Amino acid sequence: MKLDHINIRTNDLEGVKDTLVRLLELEVGDRPPFSFSGYWLWGSGHPVVHLTEDEDDPGTSTGALNHVAFRGNDYARLTNRLEKDGISFDNRVVPGSGARQVFFKIHHNILIEVGFDPE
Repeated sequence: MKLDHINIRTNDLEGVKDTLVRLLELEVGDRPPFSFSGYWLWGSGHPVVHLTEDEDDPGTSTGALNHVAFRGNDYARLTNRLEKDGISFDNRVVPGSGARQVFFKIHHNILIEVGFDPE
């Protein structure tokens, strides 16, 4: 398991993007064709910051730091552990790439994503 990226939700998408590009020298890079606005900011050949527009939905908000993502290598082991612990999770597939994602929340409403290569 390794850290993959962080996701920041903001109501100033352009301002946050411009600031991170300017200060951290990240580059706006390729992003799958999601149905919502955002940017993927790349550093060292990898998208390390995902920016998405804040939906202003207090029922689903996790704050400005929307989620922390890890890269996994055994989808079945993770989902089995989540089921055993009674933790609900959401499976998703990234449009265009087929990469699989598992989202779940832990203590303090922290949203975790674990991404896996396509089957």
